[in-house]
Amino acid sequence: MYIIGDIGNSEVKICVFSVKNKQIKKIVLKTPFINESNLKKSFSPTLNLKKINKVLFSSVVPKTYKVIENFFLKEKLKIYEVKDAKLQEFINIKVNKKQVGSDRICNAIALNNKKNNFIIIDFGTATTFDVIGNGGAYLGGIISPGINLSIESLYKSTSRLPKISLKSLDNEKNTLLGKSTISAIESGVFWGYVCMIEGLINKLKKYYSPSKVIATGGLSQVFKNNIKSIDLIEQNLTINGLAYFYLSQEKDI
Repeated sequence: MYIIGDIGNSEVKICVFSVKNKQIKKIVLKTPFINESNLKKSFSPTLNLKKINKVLFSSVVPKTYKVIENFFLKEKLKIYEVKDAKLQEFINIKVNKKQVGSDRICNAIALNNKKNNFIIIDFGTATTFDVIGNGGAYLGGIISPGINLSIESLYKSTSRLPKISLKSLDNEKNTLLGKSTISAIESGVFWGYVCMIEGLINKLKKYYSPSKVIATGGLSQVFKNNIKSIDLIEQNLTINGLAYFYLSQEKDI
């Protein structure tokens, strides 16, 4: 058995796979609350860590990665981070590897078929755009503030504007012109992001065409009916990339 996991700013996803590459357990924890006690509760008593062969993670939160690393080390398991592996033999990264988040590298690996060009949009704490082309090479990307960050910043930086809920961003009901303060904010957040995403996709396609547009991240569902240029939503893109990388490089990590 082996473990792969993705440490994001908001959530940590951990998946346990059998020797036949079947997922037998999935754990989702809030990143700010990761500690040894929570990890122990999540794994025991349903899983015997002594049966685990290797552990591979992607991480954009060094502090949380250290907590998880120490947990596995106490269980006498060596944990590997994607960026510490031999990436250059697997994907051609055309930018400084240290400047690219491990999750974005894994997203690129998941689509590294060397035949098609891809634009990957990840709706996470930040909204990121990455371009895969030239025979599977990672060409670079764009980082913009995530939807939650924008909502939180607007609320904290103003004295009278209320905080809206993401649940209120119903892409079937949102009208363009708000009739109240709340509906005006909802319109600004929802349609503002729709226009930004569509605009950036169109601009990227002028330089990297033809490209398939793949969206990932939980918040992608909020916009799926209003951004027609998104070809596919794949919620498990990062985990898929991790699993694919692990199976391809198992002997080297």
